[in-house]
Amino acid sequence: MRKRRNPITHKDLTIDEARTATLLVTEGTALCKAVVVRGRRYVYPTLRIGMCDREALEPAEEVMKARAFPNRTKRRICRPDMFPPDGKGIWRIGKGGKEAQELINRLDPLLTKEFKRKWKEITTRCPP
Repeated sequence: MRKRRNPITHKDLTIDEARTATLLVTEGTALCKAVVVRGRRYVYPTLRIGMCDREALEPAEEVMKARAFPNRTKRRICRPDMFPPDGKGIWRIGKGGKEAQELINRLDPLLTKEFKRKWKEITTRCPP
């Protein structure tokens, strides 16, 4: 019997993982995050999803094992009922480093070629 190239199939993935992959491709971004610790600069790849609707991020919270947090801004981005009290901000969730790479590996069958290309470009600039 032949071995499969990718042992993870669409049948092994949950609905939350499929919704998270959709959020990553449509609303998400891949970037290099820089942190300075004791004078040294560390750079690592990060996945972020930002949206006005906090409820839409709940599947991503389950898959990423992280909480969505409010990110305040000076100008109005969302409607006031979506981001109380004044709509000046956005809900964000993210993962970085090896955890982000593991998430990409898990969701690989569901991600688009363009998103995979962007992620590969980011990981060559700042390896996990």
